[in-house]
Amino acid sequence: MTTADYWNGLQFDYLTTYSLLRGPKWVQMQAAIRQQIQESRKLLLTAQGAQLLTARRRLELLHRKNNLDGNLLTEGLTEAYHLTASPVATLSCQSTKARELAAILAQPSHERQYLMCAPVFRDALAFYNAKHQLVAVLNVCLQCEQLYNEAGTEIKADTAVYPALRQWFEALGHKVGDEYGVNR
Repeated sequence: MTTADYWNGLQFDYLTTYSLLRGPKWVQMQAAIRQQIQESRKLLLTAQGAQLLTARRRLELLHRKNNLDGNLLTEGLTEAYHLTASPVATLSCQSTKARELAAILAQPSHERQYLMCAPVFRDALAFYNAKHQLVAVLNVCLQCEQLYNEAGTEIKADTAVYPALRQWFEALGHKVGDEYGVNR
């Protein structure tokens, strides 16, 4: 699916842009997760018998549940996006900025490059209906130049889309460009 196909298939009333996996909220969550994992590792070193299996499962669960880079949707909440997400801007589907986004995503996908890194989605578009229910998400990795929807399906975009998306996000107030997830 291309960005134009994705955009044309959307039915939404408004969208909210999110900045995630960066900033003070992200730093605090990472520190808390590291502390929990460290405590679980210490427990695993001293555990015996039945405790050993329980401690090992707890550590595995911590690693799996706290993969905040990959678990983008908050389970069980249709109105929420991601645990670390901070909303930056909310736009009506008829707004000038939404029309700018439509023009960016409408570019035909002729030239694509594949970078050899795993995407970390630090910016996102969440689309909502009039009842404020989340209907779609477009996850954006500007560093790796990749787009994925909420189901984990890649949305193909021309290489020209990414610089335009970067400018669009920055104009809305997103702090893009920090590979390490902490706003400068």
